Amino acid sequence: MIDLITSIVVDLSDQKLYAYNGDQVVRTILVSSGKTANPTPTFESQVESKHSSVTMRGRGYVAPGVPWALCMPGGMICLHGAPWQEAAGEPFGVPRSHGCVRMPTSQARWLFQRVNPGTPVTVQL
Repeated sequence: MIDLITSIVVDLSDQKLYAYNGDQVVRTILVSSGKTANPTPTFESQVESKHSSVTMRGRGYVAPGVPWALCMPGGMICLHGAPWQEAAGEPFGVPRSHGCVRMPTSQARWLFQRVNPGTPVTVQL
């Protein structure tokens, strides 16, 4: 049986995602949040929807097949895998996105399998 993640905290100051089960951090994941031109907002929300693969669209881009996406209400910010970043050899831990929170695809899949809609998400500085 897989233990569920009960909350997620993304810390923009250290570019890390912390997955909690109760009050215990069970995994720390290096992420890439929004660039200065498209910063990831700080907020407290919850996972509204899950998509094993989704097309994301924004100003000046279309990204088909984005894997393991956990999206907040309105779908504007998602936590997801970024195989294109990995393929380009660009490390995580540096802001690179249009506002979403990117992570290695294997880590995104791990998180996706353990999160249900309604899981609280905090993005903080």
